[in-house]
Amino acid sequence: MKPITAGADLTETTIGDEVFEGLDLRSVRFNCAELTGVRFVECRFIGCNFFDARLTDCDLLDCTFDRCTFTGTEITGGDWSGTRLLAADLSTTEFTRVRMRETNLRAARCQGATFRDVDFTNALLDEADFTRADLRGSILTAFDPRTTDLREAVITAEQAVDLAVALGLSIR
Repeated sequence: MKPITAGADLTETTIGDEVFEGLDLRSVRFNCAELTGVRFVECRFIGCNFFDARLTDCDLLDCTFDRCTFTGTEITGGDWSGTRLLAADLSTTEFTRVRMRETNLRAARCQGATFRDVDFTNALLDEADFTRADLRGSILTAFDPRTTDLREAVITAEQAVDLAVALGLSIR
């Protein structure tokens, strides 16, 4: 694949098994794109649009997203560890079976989003809003209901016990 330039229109493009390292991706349109097995390592996404994009088994390691849109984006599988999504609007995004260890989601807007079977180990979640989010099957040890809004979030009974333990409650 040729290099991705600033302002590139990758709408409805299919990209598979490519590796991109240390890129600054500015105003790139990934609308309705299909990415499979793609690795982005230490890349910066600035003002990019992922409208209705599908990312399958993609790794976005130690990447930074700044002012990007994710309307209707579906992420299935892959590793997003160490990625920074500060104040990102992920409210219509679906993450399924994604590793998001040490991901920075501070102040992210995740109301109504789906995070099924996601590994949030050591994620940074202060001031993030997961109101009505579907968190079933996810590892929630990084969630602190005192600093992260979890009103009406959907979790399993086992996850409720994990949250209670995180709050220092004694379950008998």
